[in-house]
Amino acid sequence: MAQPQTPSFARRMLSAGGTAVKFSWNGIKFLPWLPTLVILVLLLFAIPILLSYSALTRETIVAEVIMSPMQSDDKGTYIEIEFTPYQLKSAWETAISGDASPSDIAPGSTLEYKVYGDTVAIRGPLIALHQGWRILNFDNIFKLALIEGEYRVPNANRNAEGSEFPINGGFDEFWWNVNAQEATFPYNTLIKRVTFSGDEEPGFVGAFRKRYHIVITSNSITWNFIENVSG
Repeated sequence: MAQPQTPSFARRMLSAGGTAVKFSWNGIKFLPWLPTLVILVLLLFAIPILLSYSALTRETIVAEVIMSPMQSDDKGTYIEIEFTPYQLKSAWETAISGDASPSDIAPGSTLEYKVYGDTVAIRGPLIALHQGWRILNFDNIFKLALIEGEYRVPNANRNAEGSEFPINGGFDEFWWNVNAQEATFPYNTLIKRVTFSGDEEPGFVGAFRKRYHIVITSNSITWNFIENVSG
């Protein structure tokens, strides 16, 4: 004898006044695409963050220096360098200062200097922009203006004077005016800080010369060691 069949869940729901629920396979079919969707969403948030970080930490190579070991003569300790500028000033520098006069140094040309001192510095004015402008891909405004030697070793070369070589027009009056007005409107809408920057690189002894890049960072003009150079 045939056994009575148990009503299905859907039919029991209907007999009880409920609504039958049909199970759909569409959700299961979508599951293989879920990891891809998650990755796309993460990239949507990550890419702007990475671009902002890159803009805020970007370094611009503006010159190359090859430094020889320290030597001495009757004037004191000196360091011979070969200076090759790639970019003497930013495009914004000319735009805001109105100084379109030609530089005394051509980008790509190499000049030799005998710098008295036991350190060498490449200095210049630097306008650090607010971070919002950096994120929008505007670089800090700079100008290479001075090659300078200083005696920093205590009790050595006590009576000697370091060298100064103004380049690219030196520190002209425009920069001192900007420095004095950086906190006033409209300068403060663009400028975070005005500095007269330039890290010093100490001299050395040895058989090799050293090659450096001069770079513009978010807040300074500094040196990056590249390699030893023979000869």
